[in-house]
Amino acid sequence: MNWLARLCVIGASLLVLGAAATWLMHRSWFDLERIELRGDLTHVSSAAIRASIAGRISGNFFTAKLEEVRRAFEAVPWVAAASVRRVWPNRLVVTLREHRALGLWSDGRLLSDAGRLFAANLAEAEMYGPLAQFDGPEMFAGEAVRRYYELAARLAPLSLGVSGVEISERASWAMTTDAGQRFELGRDEPAGRLSERIVLLVAAYPRVSAQLGAPPRRIDLRYPNGLAAAGGKGSSTARKS
Repeated sequence: MNWLARLCVIGASLLVLGAAATWLMHRSWFDLERIELRGDLTHVSSAAIRASIAGRISGNFFTAKLEEVRRAFEAVPWVAAASVRRVWPNRLVVTLREHRALGLWSDGRLLSDAGRLFAANLAEAEMYGPLAQFDGPEMFAGEAVRRYYELAARLAPLSLGVSGVEISERASWAMTTDAGQRFELGRDEPAGRLSERIVLLVAAYPRVSAQLGAPPRRIDLRYPNGLAAAGGKGSSTARKS
């Protein structure tokens, strides 16, 4: 009986403490008075943030659901990721990371350098210069970024810039240069074949240009043992050595 009585007292005490804690948590002392933004922000404005989070954040220091707050901020155009933490007694600190636009996808969305598609103002994305153009199924967005950087690095010694990357429904790759040239790269089958063709393109480009008498307008690398080129004064073919 003594054991049961002690158990009842402990239970009652816990209920009282819980009720007191609940009452205290809902006092106005802990109402959120400030949300502090951090991060290296270029495109994200306070007006856009206010419009996006209006009515989506509720509760106080204790009751605000941080996951809901995070989602509200990540719905703001240009926000790639948000992290949220509480600061005693009535503040939230939100750290934002912006998307960095690499190109424009064919459906009108922007493609970030991390391979994510997002919607934002195109004029803001072009503030640092023209964007590369990307076209293809959405599932290739991440790989398109990787291939873009691979192509840009490989073609830089030839003074060629990459202006566009295209992937067909059959996963056949093509690229265009700043000079309007088009290079057909084909499918990456077996794996690694696409990179081999890019190496072949770079190695053969000077010789092809010399044979044509001018930079080629088009190079097709989808042949098993070489490539075909057109432009300048005619056409040219080259085989792997």
